[in-house]
Amino acid sequence: MDFSVLSDKNVKTLLVNFEKSDISYMANTLETAFLSYSVETESQYQPHRQGVTRSNGQTTLFMPATLSDGVSVKIVGVPPPQSSQTSLAPPLRGVLVVCDEQGKCLGVVNSEEFTAFRTSLGSILPYQYRKRTDHVVVFGAGKQALWHLRLALVLRGSDIQTVTIINRSPKRAQQLIDRLHEMDSQSGMKTTPDVKFSIVDAESSPTLSKFQDSTRSAIQRADVIFCTTPTKTPLFPAEWLINEQGRCKTRYISAIGSYNLDMAELDPNLLHAITTTDLGSYNPGQGSNEAGGVILVDSREACALEAGEIVQANLSTNRMLEVGELVNLQRTGDQKTKDALGSWLENGLVLYKSVGLGIMDLALGKALINLAREKNVGYRLDEF
Repeated sequence: MDFSVLSDKNVKTLLVNFEKSDISYMANTLETAFLSYSVETESQYQPHRQGVTRSNGQTTLFMPATLSDGVSVKIVGVPPPQSSQTSLAPPLRGVLVVCDEQGKCLGVVNSEEFTAFRTSLGSILPYQYRKRTDHVVVFGAGKQALWHLRLALVLRGSDIQTVTIINRSPKRAQQLIDRLHEMDSQSGMKTTPDVKFSIVDAESSPTLSKFQDSTRSAIQRADVIFCTTPTKTPLFPAEWLINEQGRCKTRYISAIGSYNLDMAELDPNLLHAITTTDLGSYNPGQGSNEAGGVILVDSREACALEAGEIVQANLSTNRMLEVGELVNLQRTGDQKTKDALGSWLENGLVLYKSVGLGIMDLALGKALINLAREKNVGYRLDEF
């Protein structure tokens, strides 16, 4: 069996040139992994991630995963905290090692770009069903923001009218826009020509009040909101979406940037409102006297342990629906359930929270290695 090595450049070459069919293949692969985790027995075989922090603040994360047809470990280095608050954090470096179920190594993948892609793809699974995606807002301007927008543009670019990037630095936001145009040039695709890009940034705003007003306007206009920042304070108050003006439309919201208990991209009051009042979310107990809906998660257990906004909202696990369970209901539920889910995903208020699972790395890493072999990208050894 061949052994493959995919460098960061190789991974970028593959991902930038992904067409709808490639994204569909990867999305189906990820759905199958989520299904095996939530509905089958795979959740019991997932080891917990481990972290080691040295005295200088340097942290190394070890993220193992197993499935019936493979094993993987992702190793990520997290640099010490920056001495200056104005300094940009360096990118997270790492590598994904992928083996078959017997431990024979299939390949290694540079995980810097790959991790941003796989996390963004998780957000895109529910997003792809949306009827209206005219106005997209993204918080952040890093790799996660890049891949959320790139995937959305490849899949739904003809439906997107505006993209608003909300970020502290206007320079980084403009670099993100330039990179999206560059991706079009590299791939030969035309995903951005009719999209109007705009930037809302704290540095250029004359006052904090002006920045907040511009952010509020963008949020309340948005059909889609991608949150991709490791912030410790909510990006916007729940009131903006649950007051009378905020309720004028429903939205798709994903939050993937906060992954520790001291982080929270979303106002816990928003989660509380979604799960206790009628804001347009899916209610598994429709017809009962129980009000409120659910939020969509990659893993109840992981989010309950690691997602700050969920813990702060004191959210019960029965108010979380795992993506794998959603996929199962779409495939095996009765017609009434399928219709209710379809209506919710297309037009309702859908909030997706993810902290990341190792099986996402394993399933998509194997799939990427297979695509690399088909497209003759990367380095291959006859044996290892």
